[in-house]
Amino acid sequence: MKVLGEEGLANQALAAFYRMKQFHCKPDVYAYNTIIYALCRVGNFRKARFLLEQMELPGFRCPPDTFTYTILIGSYCKYSLQTGCRKAVRRRLWEANHLFRIMLFKGFVPDVVTYNCLIDGCCKTYRIERALELFDDMNKRGCIPNRVTYNSFIRYYSAVNEIDKAVDMLGKMKEMNHGIPTTSSYTPIIHALCETGRILEARDFLIELVDGGSVPREYTYKVVCDSLRSAGEANMLGDELRGRIENGIENRYKQVMKVKPIMTHRISL
Repeated sequence: MKVLGEEGLANQALAAFYRMKQFHCKPDVYAYNTIIYALCRVGNFRKARFLLEQMELPGFRCPPDTFTYTILIGSYCKYSLQTGCRKAVRRRLWEANHLFRIMLFKGFVPDVVTYNCLIDGCCKTYRIERALELFDDMNKRGCIPNRVTYNSFIRYYSAVNEIDKAVDMLGKMKEMNHGIPTTSSYTPIIHALCETGRILEARDFLIELVDGGSVPREYTYKVVCDSLRSAGEANMLGDELRGRIENGIENRYKQVMKVKPIMTHRISL
């Protein structure tokens, strides 16, 4: 079932699920979670919810667990953004939040993955108030945020040009020791700073990213270089730093080429 689900063959996975009883193999919560995830991957939320409702029946031998709800919540948030229809997006995000409330009502304790799915979905649909409510709730429940949590807020604030708030979130992540910022944390801030003309600040964050042991994306490095060149500050990075960045990008490119030799297109610096 897992392999069929990963290949997008949800109907075949569902058939295998129903054939388990023929071989005197009773489905457990892992089997239910596997088939629910397979159905969600192809957007068959109606059947997935039917199986969840079956598990929720009083006295059912295989009740759902936290992961069951997290699968559906995460799928509602992820696949709703791929529909392109605002009404469908709102509906599925409402379903995700509704399932979250049911989950709490039934006594299940959401984990950081559950919160991250909801927060990311809210940030990507510009429901920042709800995202902040969830962020406060997870802290009150003792669920420690991680880098994924903060990156969702950083991407949102950078996209709406509230860069100072994005920087505050980055600082809070480091201050609270809730994760080590990586390229994904710095890239939205650097791009937003370049777009708003705050080029020297973008350079400082690029230096901070490199000093932290990460390698910037090739396009991000190119954007900063072009912005500095346009401002007449082409030498502000320094030859030593340029060498470190370009060597890091080159080494990463070679590693990727070993795995994906078809990736031959490169951005000229």
